[in-house]
Amino acid sequence: MAMIATLLVVKSNSIKFSYLCIALIGFAILSNETPWLAILLTFGFCFYLWQAFEHNNWAMIMVSAAAGLLFVLMLSAYFLLHIPLFWVVLAILLLTLAGFFNDNAAIKNQRIENTPEQETFIDNSPLAAFSNISKLRKKVDEWCINKPLNAVLVIIRLEGFEQVNQHLGRNFGDLLLAQSANRIKALLESDEVVNLAPQEKLAHLGGLNFAFICDLANQKHIHEQLIQKILDATLKPFNVANCTVEVKARASYVDCTEQNNGFDSLISFAYLALDSYPDRQVIAYRKQMMVEQLEQQARLKELANIDFSSEFELYFQPIICNENGKIEFLELLLRWQHPKQGILSANRFIDDIKIAGLAFQLATFVMERAAELAMALRMEGMAIPLSVNVFGPEMLNEEFVEFVDNITKDHQLETGDLIVECPLHIFTNLDSKGKAMIARLNNIGLKICVDGLGDNPVLLSKLPSLAVEYIKVAPSLTADFSNQNTIRSLIGGMVEMHNQQKTKVIFEGIETLEQLRFIKSLNAYAAQGYYFGHPLSSVGLMSWLKQWLLAQR
Repeated sequence: MAMIATLLVVKSNSIKFSYLCIALIGFAILSNETPWLAILLTFGFCFYLWQAFEHNNWAMIMVSAAAGLLFVLMLSAYFLLHIPLFWVVLAILLLTLAGFFNDNAAIKNQRIENTPEQETFIDNSPLAAFSNISKLRKKVDEWCINKPLNAVLVIIRLEGFEQVNQHLGRNFGDLLLAQSANRIKALLESDEVVNLAPQEKLAHLGGLNFAFICDLANQKHIHEQLIQKILDATLKPFNVANCTVEVKARASYVDCTEQNNGFDSLISFAYLALDSYPDRQVIAYRKQMMVEQLEQQARLKELANIDFSSEFELYFQPIICNENGKIEFLELLLRWQHPKQGILSANRFIDDIKIAGLAFQLATFVMERAAELAMALRMEGMAIPLSVNVFGPEMLNEEFVEFVDNITKDHQLETGDLIVECPLHIFTNLDSKGKAMIARLNNIGLKICVDGLGDNPVLLSKLPSLAVEYIKVAPSLTADFSNQNTIRSLIGGMVEMHNQQKTKVIFEGIETLEQLRFIKSLNAYAAQGYYFGHPLSSVGLMSWLKQWLLAQR
């Protein structure tokens, strides 16, 4: 039984074989006390002791030696004192204890055996030629001690590898990553880039992140020039496995004077800058980012138990028709009555809403509140449409469309009473399912307004396909009037194109009479901005509308 328990524990095949042989000899001695069997058992003990030394496990060696010594004593007593030969089996029972030490030895040896394979794998990796984060850490610490802290740490993050790994495989993805890194490395030959090791200036931080250090003693903006060159180089397509692949890059940098708590602080600051502005290509770390991160963490905790009806409120701002000066519709703007930070606009917390997983619940809350206001306006004889912003793909959710259908029926709303505003990037990337959801919203009686034309690049070929009721032009396109002729040539054609498509163009951010006159000259349909009034609480919507209508008479 002791031998069976040992065989179940032992991992090494050679040890198992020696145990099996010794066990058979022991059974033979118990059944037939033949002296020559003791000689075979001697060879068995010697072989097992040799195996113990091979495994280099001292606990196993000590137990095996003790069992061998006991065997010698029992065998000597057999020949000198004529005791029964079966007493030597006691040595075999002691030997079985050594097997329980052999398991740890096998695991240890397995780790030792795996180490060269792992090192070989690392050496064969396409990224093995680059310095790692340990070398970067050591060099930053040494360099900052020996030289003035007039330097920046730059992190480059490559993007677009998910589809490569999915369609071409991880090996091709690693090869493409190495090619991208070599392009970056070739651009860092400047003397202002600090050497991490001989002929090594670029460090691989793991994943898709790389880093280097720029000395700003001679050129204060050398890091910005290098970053731009790197971004331009990554835009050139790669040829991998007979496929043309495009890779994008983003960068952040942090001044080494921010090294309050060592190298780890610099790295965390650079990563924070990258994560804080995912839509920007180049981001410089600012101390305010840390404050914003702490504020966001506090908001996320508060959102866990938030009551929308008591803490969120809808404000409104009019959209004015340029032709007759009448209200085309009222845009409802979400505000958070924050107990500590005051009234927060939606762009301050909408990302937190998405992170907290509350986007759908918030969208339904806003839609229901808008339906109540629209019904109240209709009951007062002021059938003015209201628009609601949806900030993501929640509007393309079938459950959301069903909800909208139910509330429009429950509040007895008519076609055009509610308008849904969605970001341009959501609308231009619609798949067949998304287009079907848009069609269902139209059938329910909601009009669609595309928001943010000009905030993000958009293919001109997609603009004519935006068959919607309204399209809003971002304030950034009309903010600078230093050269109106250039602006007119850029956006005048877009306005005319949408006018031909029967889409009403609305310009946002109108603050002055000069801006209003300019967009009217472009044949824009309507305008919105502080020129007509700041956002006001929907609590006073009725009284404001009555005063506005009286003033128009």
